[in-house]
Amino acid sequence: MRPLFVLILSFSSLYAQVDESRLQELGQSYLLPSNLASADSLSEVFADSLWSFISFEANYGKTLTQVSNLSVQLPDDQSFALYTWAVPSAEGGFNFHGFLWNKQWKGSQRLLLRDFGAVDAPYRWLKAGDWIGAICYDILTTRDKGQKVYTLLTFRPGLSYHTKYIDGIELGSKSERCHFGSRIFNIRSNGDERYARRPYRVQFRYNSSLSAAVRWDKKHKGIICDHLAPSKSELLERWFAYGPDFSYDKLYWSKGKWQIEDSYPLIQNLDIAPTNSRIPTSLDPKR
Repeated sequence: MRPLFVLILSFSSLYAQVDESRLQELGQSYLLPSNLASADSLSEVFADSLWSFISFEANYGKTLTQVSNLSVQLPDDQSFALYTWAVPSAEGGFNFHGFLWNKQWKGSQRLLLRDFGAVDAPYRWLKAGDWIGAICYDILTTRDKGQKVYTLLTFRPGLSYHTKYIDGIELGSKSERCHFGSRIFNIRSNGDERYARRPYRVQFRYNSSLSAAVRWDKKHKGIICDHLAPSKSELLERWFAYGPDFSYDKLYWSKGKWQIEDSYPLIQNLDIAPTNSRIPTSLDPKR
């Protein structure tokens, strides 16, 4: 009984004393190649510890820059905090996890996020914690009729191709009313991504060995995106064959919607993708 008692005490101590250095240690443990077989269980310890950390009001707004496996993003007004991370799968690829902390919500202010998957991602209006699992690397704030509108830039790595999303979030008055996806996109196509109806988010798919920019640029007042094209015309919509063609598109905010301008005449060279220090370094933020 004594070893079991000691184990219980050690776990109780772990959750009672979680700090940034402890999260850094736990976050790196499941990324080690030698721990791949036990990555899921180790990541659960990390997730439980992170949940414990954000259960303390004093920790709100801390971006945890030392925890390199984790992305913590807040909008300019710091009205909510979004925590996202990925766990390597033994079968290849990643499993995606996240928490959302909104201090304005009535009732529970913290929400566990569940990866819905990427099937028909543009048309999914997800609620109550479901989201298109990805690493969030920026949160943009725009306005419509005096109300703030938040837009997420996210990255979902894959085996043969990566996907970047421009996603909407509708916070609602309580966690049960939070939605991922929004009717803020007046876009029917971007490159060869064509939408049967107006999407709740737009996506950019490209070869996993390449990089592609989807980033806010203050100078050009919009989201600058690499225009993606196949390496051969016969590979249309085979996303593993897509990459930047050295032209750009721009999404800009107008009349309460994101609009798109194809073949945007870009003067500043933006062929380098976002380099945000809070994106997990193990996933290569330049992709």
